Parts: sequence; structure tokens; C-alpha cells
Amino acid sequence: MDDFFFGSRKANHCQDKTIVSPTRNIVNTTISESTIRRIHPTHIKNVNKHIKRIENYYPVTQSCENECYVEEYDCGSDLKNPCCRRVNR
Repeated sequence: MDDFFFGSRKANHCQDKTIVSPTRNIVNTTISESTIRRIHPTHIKNVNKHIKRIENYYPVTQSCENECYVEEYDCGSDLKNPCCRRVNR
């Protein structure tokens, strides 16, 4: 090994010169990517309270009409990219 780096000991050392460069370090980095989907469900509890209020008016009468509208959407199965379309029934 000495002969490789420093030359043969039998040769004329005045003319032989060995220069060793610094070691070149190479770092290969591999990156793998993964997706973590976090779903945060929410539960909403709707409490419908019915209060009977009896009001007596003389001679006035009163009536109420309640209307309820429901819109339904089909958003597919992809939570990340929903494609919502209104469902007509």
C-alpha cells in the first residue's frame, strides 16, 4: 500500500511526488411520499321541542302553515375531490 501512495522505496524520492485529494462525499437521498387522510366527523343532534301555547283571543282566530324544503346532493365517493350534483326526485 505504501508503494501505491508514496512510490517505491527503491526509487529516487526527490523526483517522485504523490498528491492525495480530499475524499469526495456523495449523498444520495430518496424521498417517498404518502398521503394521510384525516377525516373529522361531526355529529349534530337536532332536538325539536314542541311548545303548546294556548292563546285566547276574542273574536280573533289565527292559523300557521309550515313549509319544508329538502335539497339532496350526490357527491360521489371521493372525499378529497367531491363532485356534488343535485339529485332531482
